[in-house]
Amino acid sequence: MDKEHKDLKGKIKGEYNAINKTSSTSNDKVGHGTAIAGIIAAKDNSFGLVGIAPETEIYSVKVLNDKGKGSIDKLVTAIEWCIDNNIHVINLSFGLSKDKSILRNVIDKAVNRGIIVIAAAGNNYGGPADYPAAYKKVISINAVDRNNQLAVFSSKGKIDFSAPGVDIPILSINNGYETESGTSLAAAHVTGIVSLILQNKDKFGINSKDNIYYQVQHRLSELSIDLGEEGKDETYGEGLIIFK
Repeated sequence: MDKEHKDLKGKIKGEYNAINKTSSTSNDKVGHGTAIAGIIAAKDNSFGLVGIAPETEIYSVKVLNDKGKGSIDKLVTAIEWCIDNNIHVINLSFGLSKDKSILRNVIDKAVNRGIIVIAAAGNNYGGPADYPAAYKKVISINAVDRNNQLAVFSSKGKIDFSAPGVDIPILSINNGYETESGTSLAAAHVTGIVSLILQNKDKFGINSKDNIYYQVQHRLSELSIDLGEEGKDETYGEGLIIFK
């Protein structure tokens, strides 16, 4: 993430670089992490953008290099760090086309420790949802436009919910602002909503870490409006999450 962006400065409470296993992440050269962080938790100030959950603490965990490339072992290392450091929500706004047992196992471990894992379904233009979004206990997010229509680039298959992902205002590197589209941005919206739910556990009836995945999934279902085919389907999932 661009730690010096005026809408993120002071928001990042911890860092981990899984590529070289250090406690410092380099400045964002790609811009993807900055965009995701801004949607989730950009500061509520007098300028720029405001995130879905601006009081959320953000931890910058680097798994992709400065060209946006990475490896399974680095991702697994990063998730292990999140488990060891009591992170509550993991946003994975990227994906793989194939199931990898080592990734599936570490995500199962994270969910069993009470971590909510949210992933982008992938920009696959009707192709199958990416992994880890396709895993059973990962909350998989597809993208819709401002008319609640499925984005043309969205995936199909194991979809849990939909969220805005077309022409989304984002933070960009070097104190910039842009507009982008993608299921990654939709996943970030849901990560912000889940953060708000966890910040208001009493209001939403979240009573412990036991089966927290099922509790959060149930609350998201209650907040969703059905789109597409009646009931849960392979494009919109349970529908568009509306949080007021």
